Amino acid sequence: MKPIIGVTMTESNGQYCINEAYVKSILNAGGIPFVLPFGVEKDAMQLVTKMDGLLLTGGVDVHPHYFHEEPHLNLGHVMLERDQMEITLTKVALEKKIPIFGICRGIQLLNITMGGNLYQDINSQYESTPILHQQKASRVEASHYIEIKSNSHLHQIIGKEKIAVNSFHHQSVKNVPNSFSISAKATDGIIEAIELKDYPFCIGVQWHPEEMAVAQEEHSQKLFKAFINACSNEI
Repeated sequence: MKPIIGVTMTESNGQYCINEAYVKSILNAGGIPFVLPFGVEKDAMQLVTKMDGLLLTGGVDVHPHYFHEEPHLNLGHVMLERDQMEITLTKVALEKKIPIFGICRGIQLLNITMGGNLYQDINSQYESTPILHQQKASRVEASHYIEIKSNSHLHQIIGKEKIAVNSFHHQSVKNVPNSFSISAKATDGIIEAIELKDYPFCIGVQWHPEEMAVAQEEHSQKLFKAFINACSNEI
């Protein structure tokens, strides 16, 4: 049987929506995507028992109150309903030890859920000069390089210590709890990937591998395949 993957969505003008690249990447890797609307957090335990994995997607900024900060002047759009739903689902998924894959906002959400915080705006808060993290190129094209730690789960999956990734974010992970290890950084030092220690599969990445995976980029395809394989082992 194929694993069922819970996939978070966003909302715009009264409509739930999700970029099709997430859906296609899961399907292509052998999983069945199951999209999750806001408001399901009250039934999180029931939902998680029906899921084999959780994909936390990209989107709007996480409200800074979740990491005990006031909003920065350059904070973008926030969505409290989405924050509450995703944090609750993530906590239950972690409790049940099902595989979790966080992308862009997803890595940030994972970090916050476990007690970490964020740069609310890299360009104005990061202590050194950052490279361009909001690329002007197509979403399927690589923008900058990341360096992957050789002893990480991410390196086991991808098999390289340096790859090029795409980039569409103005926020990023700042302080990481001890329960996580940092598995990749951009050349300017911005954290690009974290993974939960002593956990079957819990990886967060700052870039958008779903966009590159549907364009047949091998490293992104490997990442989705590894996630789906981990979810299959939980069935």
